[in-house]
Amino acid sequence: MFMVRVFRRTLFAAARSEPSNATAAASASTKMIHNPLEAFFEADRSQEEGKPVVYGRSWKASELRLKSWDDLQKLWCVLLKEKNMLMTQRQMLHAQNLRFPNPERIPKVNLQLVVITIGMCLLHKLVSKLVTST
Repeated sequence: MFMVRVFRRTLFAAARSEPSNATAAASASTKMIHNPLEAFFEADRSQEEGKPVVYGRSWKASELRLKSWDDLQKLWCVLLKEKNMLMTQRQMLHAQNLRFPNPERIPKVNLQLVVITIGMCLLHKLVSKLVTST
């Protein structure tokens, strides 16, 4: 406990004595302007290269059963972000009368969201049965 107090005081004292470094870091980070809406658009990929763009495969149910609750939740959030990005891109291209590339990705993402949701429900039921049986 004594060591924790000593280290905490040392770290706080160092943080208070160097405000110029924190200010410099903050000003450097503001120079790189990051638009939060960029997460809703896929990185530009040229279609002229002739190579088809390859995306990852779907998760199998047997693989998802081995994942922990936190892993399933993180994967579900990533897929939801992917779905939002695809839907935003599709809407933007539709408004410009352009063709949406790879429209088959949206149903795949939706299916994976459903599979992960079912897996999370089954895991929750299993854990609740184990807790109530003990």
